Amino acid sequence: MEYWELEGIAQGSLAIMNPTSGPGICEALAPAGLSPGDRVIDVGCGTGTVLALLAKEYGISGTGIDLREKFCRQAEQNLWKQGLAHRVRILCGDAAGYIPDQTFDCAVCLGASFIWGGIESAIAALRKMVHTDGWILIGDRYWRNERVSPEFAREWPDILTEYEFLCLTRAERCTLAGVVRSGEDDWDRYESAIWQACRRWLNDHPADPRRESVREYLDRIQEEYLGYGREHVGWAMYLLAAGGDSETVESG
Repeated sequence: MEYWELEGIAQGSLAIMNPTSGPGICEALAPAGLSPGDRVIDVGCGTGTVLALLAKEYGISGTGIDLREKFCRQAEQNLWKQGLAHRVRILCGDAAGYIPDQTFDCAVCLGASFIWGGIESAIAALRKMVHTDGWILIGDRYWRNERVSPEFAREWPDILTEYEFLCLTRAERCTLAGVVRSGEDDWDRYESAIWQACRRWLNDHPADPRRESVREYLDRIQEEYLGYGREHVGWAMYLLAAGGDSETVESG
């Protein structure tokens, strides 16, 4: 089974496909001072939940881009049902090659830095999408400390320490303006929701030839999370000022 197919089964029912919440996202973006008329792009937008939230909370207009056709269709339906389709558009395609026709006030990328192969390239790409005084909100995993067992580090070579993230931010001429970290309860709710989605699918598809792939996936992610992920890996949203110094705010 393709990875994207597994992910659709595991996370397709989640409103936000990361260990965070609507209030957490608003808290992370608060220093950006979003206001009506601001333009926001969400890269790896999933079912459009974040853009819908920002449109209702701040009056922004926006663009979401995602490679997964099923999620794009669902995002369009969700936005239409909420009366937001005239303010938020969804593009279905590979964000790695996306070049906007004009810059945005804010670029959001939660749990999708893999689109460009990692954090460093993601920051560089997102910086090009916002204007000089724009903002970038990037959410991703980080090592809780630098003394990570080599066997764990080999499993997830793309994860950085927060100090490494800070250095990459400065190398891209951005300023770290704020951070909101997810707690263990956020992680537990997120992981549990994925496990439950997989179990529902298995129960609903007793004769499906893909059952073994889903079963193996569920076993693996549970072992990863409870074996070392929960202890060693954190998840946070970092707000970057693309073109100037800003007071840093820390939460979580």
